[in-house]
Amino acid sequence: MDRRALGTVVAAVVAALAVGGWLVLRAGNPYHEHVGGAQGAFPTALGSGAPAAPDRVLRRTSQSYGVDGGLSVDETDDGIAAHDLRTGKEYWHYGRSGTELGTVGFTGSGDTVATWWKDGTVVGTDVRTGKPRWHAKAVYGEPAGSSGTFAALDVVSGLVVVESRDAITAFAEDSGKRVWRGAVPKGCRLSSGGVFAMRGAVVARAECAGTGKADDELPLIAFDTRGGTVRWKVDSGLNRLRPVDDHTLVTSLWTGDGIGAVVDVSGRTPRVTTWPVPALHPTEAAGDGIMLCADNTAGSSDGTLVAYDVADRTKHWTRRPAKDTRLGPPLIEDGRVYVVQQPLLPRSGTPEAAASDLLVLDARTGRQLHSTRLPPVRPASGETGDTFAALTPWQAVDGVVAVQWTGMFAGTNDDLLVLAQ
Repeated sequence: MDRRALGTVVAAVVAALAVGGWLVLRAGNPYHEHVGGAQGAFPTALGSGAPAAPDRVLRRTSQSYGVDGGLSVDETDDGIAAHDLRTGKEYWHYGRSGTELGTVGFTGSGDTVATWWKDGTVVGTDVRTGKPRWHAKAVYGEPAGSSGTFAALDVVSGLVVVESRDAITAFAEDSGKRVWRGAVPKGCRLSSGGVFAMRGAVVARAECAGTGKADDELPLIAFDTRGGTVRWKVDSGLNRLRPVDDHTLVTSLWTGDGIGAVVDVSGRTPRVTTWPVPALHPTEAAGDGIMLCADNTAGSSDGTLVAYDVADRTKHWTRRPAKDTRLGPPLIEDGRVYVVQQPLLPRSGTPEAAASDLLVLDARTGRQLHSTRLPPVRPASGETGDTFAALTPWQAVDGVVAVQWTGMFAGTNDDLLVLAQ
């Protein structure tokens, strides 16, 4: 074989090897993933359930999605990372190139951190290792040709539920197998606000033809968790709903006329029971048989809490903040109310970093069980005029309480305080 022919053969072989190697690499990592960890022994949770007396700031983390066991799940440039709550060191990270991260969801104390990417890939990541357990497909956001983007993800009742305007799709949390896809009724589109995981149903809010777009006019749609079929649809609005248990939703300001409502969604159709509640007592939290409302009568903006018993429909207790302070949105977990007593908003509506107190109250009586001074925390938004900005207990799980800034303009947490007992 002459030298020219030999050179041609060598070039062909090299090209074939290069193409073959590229195909092998592509086949080996079709999702363009970057996985690192796990680093050392798995960080176990600091406790079980909501802590009775959280009295020390364990760590402050930025751009966080929340706490899962002994880890803080945080945002990175190309995905997510889990950091050890005790040390702050990265335990694992998971990222992808060539696409953007859309939304993240997990339950806390669970096994899976779910991510939905803008190329339409849903990934279930093992919380212990950071390695992907499964991949699935669901078109991110809107159907083709529509304007705007709406995409949400929740991990509820063993399902990873992804929501776009026209449908909800549920994947098995452990395997990623598509369990069902529930189409929204004709003339309706899902609205923001997440879903409620109830007994046998996933309840979502929607905008439908012939109804208004105000919070108190949005219909509710229940998808059966076994097959995704629409179990029922309520046309009259039920705003500021909160789940009080696995089959009951509660709200006040049901119609704007001072009505409280208890909605039992366990049957084929919901059963609604109403009772009179002062017109300016909007629902803030619910759980353990209690509905917590903020007293906004007479122009009050100090966050005074009023607790109603869901079973007997009576007012049980009232909690007012100390002078020159306000109460932020509360959280109910394990028979306790977690709420931050904080400085009043300045006249400009722009919150400032200042010392505040995390209060722990008995949910049934309102009696104060514990108080912890928080360090000054910078707001999550620099926008002016955010009259909803407040330090808010976000999670009480695995022996810790996570506190974040919430408000009209707050997105992913700029600062998350994690407190332990």
